[in-house]
Amino acid sequence: MARQPSQPNDEVDAKGPSMTRSQAQIAMSYAPGQHFTFEGAAGACQAMPSPNATPARLDPTTRVQIEMRIDEAARAWFDKAIACRQNETNIPPPFADFCIDVSLLDTSRTQYGFRPEVFAYFRPDRMGYLPRPTTLICSECGLIEATDNPNQMGKRLSDLSQACAHPKRPNDPTRCSWGQLDVIFAHWSGSWKAASPNMTVYDQASRRPIKRYALCGKCGTRQFVLNKDQVALSNWSFSCANCGTKHPDPWIEKCDETLSRIAATIGPGGNIVGEASMEKINYAASSAYFVKSDTFITFPENSGIEALEPGQAHLLAGVIEQIVGLEGPPLSDAEVVAQLLSKDRAVEAREFDEILQGLQLATDNQNTVVANLMTKMKAERLSNWQKAGWLKRNSALPAHILAKLQERHEWTGKYDPFRLLVEHEALSRTKLRGRIIGGRASYVDFTNPDEWLATPNSPQRTTMISTAEEAKRFLGVERAGLISKFDLCKFSYGFSRVGNGPKIHKHGRMMPVRLNLFPRVRVAQEARHPVYVLEQSNEAFYFKLDEALVRAWLSQASLGCVDIGLLTEHPDNFAAAMLGSAQVMSGYLEEHDRQSDATIYTMTYALLHSYSHYIMQGIQQFSGLDLGSIGEYLFPCDLGFVVYRNGMTLDLGDLSALWRNHHEAFLSYLRNYPTSLGCNLGNLCMTKGGACPDCIMIPEVICLTANKYLSRSTLIGRGRPDFIVGEEQIRGYLQLALDHARSRQ
Repeated sequence: MARQPSQPNDEVDAKGPSMTRSQAQIAMSYAPGQHFTFEGAAGACQAMPSPNATPARLDPTTRVQIEMRIDEAARAWFDKAIACRQNETNIPPPFADFCIDVSLLDTSRTQYGFRPEVFAYFRPDRMGYLPRPTTLICSECGLIEATDNPNQMGKRLSDLSQACAHPKRPNDPTRCSWGQLDVIFAHWSGSWKAASPNMTVYDQASRRPIKRYALCGKCGTRQFVLNKDQVALSNWSFSCANCGTKHPDPWIEKCDETLSRIAATIGPGGNIVGEASMEKINYAASSAYFVKSDTFITFPENSGIEALEPGQAHLLAGVIEQIVGLEGPPLSDAEVVAQLLSKDRAVEAREFDEILQGLQLATDNQNTVVANLMTKMKAERLSNWQKAGWLKRNSALPAHILAKLQERHEWTGKYDPFRLLVEHEALSRTKLRGRIIGGRASYVDFTNPDEWLATPNSPQRTTMISTAEEAKRFLGVERAGLISKFDLCKFSYGFSRVGNGPKIHKHGRMMPVRLNLFPRVRVAQEARHPVYVLEQSNEAFYFKLDEALVRAWLSQASLGCVDIGLLTEHPDNFAAAMLGSAQVMSGYLEEHDRQSDATIYTMTYALLHSYSHYIMQGIQQFSGLDLGSIGEYLFPCDLGFVVYRNGMTLDLGDLSALWRNHHEAFLSYLRNYPTSLGCNLGNLCMTKGGACPDCIMIPEVICLTANKYLSRSTLIGRGRPDFIVGEEQIRGYLQLALDHARSRQ
């Protein structure tokens, strides 16, 4: 029997003693709009945002990063959805509010417009829910009872427990077994309806949608049973409970909102195209709900990521130049004055001139103390004025890289090579230098284990070091170690239905899938859309591949990289070559779905991604963690990647324990790649690019790219990635590393 709530809106509590859920579950599996069932089949419910959730206290940099990522994702979604029919003739374009939540549109509701003030940030420690769907069905006789809301459903359940509603079994409730019908109608606009014989139709006379209640044409009763004798939902039908006459109309439903909006475009007698048609699915099916979320590394203030924040784009070129090693000459004093005056900063220009005069006077008088003070003051002023946008250094980036930098808005943030360069540099500053934080080094290299991994001055430590050094040579790894606290922020902010991307093909045409924000909750005197934020600090493994070996692997003729000349052009600067090779990777990686020429950026990304999955599977083998609790982060221009424990529960040091207790077995597993990267699908897998669930794929929801840019052949050869043109088998990176290591013995 369906669960009857004691209050109109109960809550799932992440802390309370009953119906406990983890915060990660509430943010994802129980996010607002999601249907779920309590244990023991105690009734189906729909999650609703709760105003009682704890407000999240976020650092300003973290909040800015969240806003920026929602903005990037929503803008990309809108651009794809609004253009979904640009290649279709005689079909009107979609409405803007059919593509994205109206809170992400401007006041005219025709153009995209991001406003950070519409959001409120919460810890996912509490979520409301309502019993839904509200259509009841008797599992004994199939009788359907349609109710409009949870209160009506609860009252009707009470009545049915006293007397059976079936016309041929009156007043005999003993054989009744009532529960909620697990079928709903869902629409790509994000709306849904409880399924019942009553349907929405378009009234030609009034040109509006109306509710038509099912009525038996033979005996006039409104009671129906659902015939579920067919496996496919599309073949289910209704029959009159009284006389058994089959309902003649097909079991379909229309989206009220969509039907109302397109009514003006429907001519007299015209056919309603599938624009408003809803999909009949089980409420627990994956296509019924897709939560929208993202994950990023969090950094403290002054860690070097300020150039990524909104309004700081003028700093990014200089930051990239410094990281990549392509810095141009500093501004001359005359250029500083000229640029300040061009920005109408006459006061600052006079101040700069006074600093120069003071510096010259101190130098002439050999006053070292004053000269050092004036030099420091000059540097501080130049830095502040550059941050303010009044000074712009002459760029030293090659024109083709600078052009890509200026178009980086086309990239999705998690694939943006410029963003990833800055983040890796910040990670190096804050973690990879191994400073002591909280009594432990922030990074511990496997060739120099600390007391947490091995007993100091013990034979075991000596063996661990030699084993790690040898394995690194044979695996083509330049650097590997443990990050003791890998700081991440994961957040969820919206959902879609029917489709996980911004467009979907239905009823012979492309339809926009709407990106919906979570329903508003009351915050003080305003209603805002909740964003559920999780911050975690768990252990992670960091790996960096050998640049010389990667260059040799990319240069093999069988791979056929069309821009291999970039490696020759930048013999000592791999990051510069990668930036020159990089092509846009959109949020949905549509470019992956069609074959393209191999480039050094694409193949390096695929190599790192495939290697990351290989490491994840090794961790699963020896740590006790399942793949669903492991995440990945790639830094392609730096040849690095991080595999981390992705969980909000207490970090028990799983990765430390793996290395301390099983490093030999773990490294042996990685080195024995002919077996550990074997696949039971064999040649069939290789013809599909050497990536399948049996060898290298992981669940799409935890994969950075939803299992795209993957190929076992990048590691062990014996095939060729299916996303690049050509037929010739390539040589695997691990094969190359093995041969190289043997040649040096």
